[in-house]
Amino acid sequence: MSDLIIYKHNELIDNFIFNATESELQILNYAVAITNPSWETTHLVYQISVSELVHTFKTKSNNSYKLYREALDRLMKRDYIFKIENKNYKENLIIRTATRDGDNDWLEFKFNEYISQRISNLQGLFTKYDIKHIAMFKSRYAFMLYEFCKMNLGQITSQNKDGEFSKSFTIQDFKERLNIADKYKRFNQLEEKVLTTAKNNINKHSDIKFSYRVKRKGRTPVAITLTAKYKIDNPMLKPENFKLVKEVESQPIEHKIKPTKEKTQQTKEKMNKYLGKFRKN
Repeated sequence: MSDLIIYKHNELIDNFIFNATESELQILNYAVAITNPSWETTHLVYQISVSELVHTFKTKSNNSYKLYREALDRLMKRDYIFKIENKNYKENLIIRTATRDGDNDWLEFKFNEYISQRISNLQGLFTKYDIKHIAMFKSRYAFMLYEFCKMNLGQITSQNKDGEFSKSFTIQDFKERLNIADKYKRFNQLEEKVLTTAKNNINKHSDIKFSYRVKRKGRTPVAITLTAKYKIDNPMLKPENFKLVKEVESQPIEHKIKPTKEKTQQTKEKMNKYLGKFRKN
């Protein structure tokens, strides 16, 4: 297991869709991975080194700073839609960015309050996974589908360690959730660009085995069933670790976690390594 563990409240994953490119998702997931889920503050300003992004995701680009700088600029313009009780809200995912004159190695930004509250001071059901399982993904759909399957597998394995997750969607519902309702008019395009690519990425690089089945009415595809299960050699399925899976990945947090002095020191050391600086706003 690496030092970069992602914790997300299940509310951020449940619909499993956010319209972002691969480089944008890399920035977002790296930021989540360096966030301590027990921190009580939600007013965090992230300062992330581009060189660490390149190292983590094995980025191949002649100008990595430009690649990630443009990705962050796009994130500033993206709306995030969420629901609280019976009201629908829409606001920018990133509410502030900053640059340093003459410095091409740092990205600085701040999440909106809704996101911040669901990656730190975590309470309720959440999903946890090692960033190494998504680091080599080259498809944004692989990111989304992996998280969705991981969340549901966490809930299933809390009751049955050999469980398999399965969920069906109509073709239209699946495309709407992916925010591609107007793309890939022909199913073979959807299968090639989305399903097959995501399947290959997830099965090659992650800790789960992902597959899908197509339901047809005559010759016309009408629905997709997604299935996932942990790979047999996944250490989380070993008997000695099963209790940990059940407690950490699938159970609600009933109280706030108070970091110890030793844990606080370890956190500071990690921040120095991955962020350089990480300050409260």
